[in-house]
Amino acid sequence: MGAIDEVKKKVEAKEFDAKDLPLFLEALEEIAQTSEDLQDELEDTEDVVIQFNVPGVVQAYIEIKDGKLTAKEGVRDDADVTLEMTEEVGKNLFTGETDAASAYMAGDLKIICEMAKAVKLRSLIEIAGEELGFEI
Repeated sequence: MGAIDEVKKKVEAKEFDAKDLPLFLEALEEIAQTSEDLQDELEDTEDVVIQFNVPGVVQAYIEIKDGKLTAKEGVRDDADVTLEMTEEVGKNLFTGETDAASAYMAGDLKIICEMAKAVKLRSLIEIAGEELGFEI
C-alpha cells in the first residue's frame, strides 16, 4: 500500500494524527509524480524548502527543486519556510478540518517566512487534497 492509500484510509477511519505528517508529505510526493495539475504548479514554483514542526511530536520537510518535490522526516536548517503548529492543528490542517488562516490568527500555526511563499504552499496542499478525495 502506498502513502496515498494509507493517508486515505487513516482519514476515512478518523485515525489521521499529527505524527502522520511525514506520511501525508510522502503522499504529496507520490501525487507530484502523477498529477498533471500538481506538476504544473511545481514547475511554476521557485526552489524552496518547507519545514513542518509539531513540537514534541514530529518534524518533516518538503523540498521543491527544479520542479520536483521530495519529502523527508527530519529537520532542514536551511528552510525557506517554517510552519510550526500545535498537535491539534497538525492533526487537522492536512485533512481540511482546520482552516490555516484561522489557526494562524489564533496563534496555533506560526509561519516563519515571506507570506507569499506560504501562500504558494497552500495551493500545493489544496491540489493534494483534491487528489486524496477531501477538501483542504
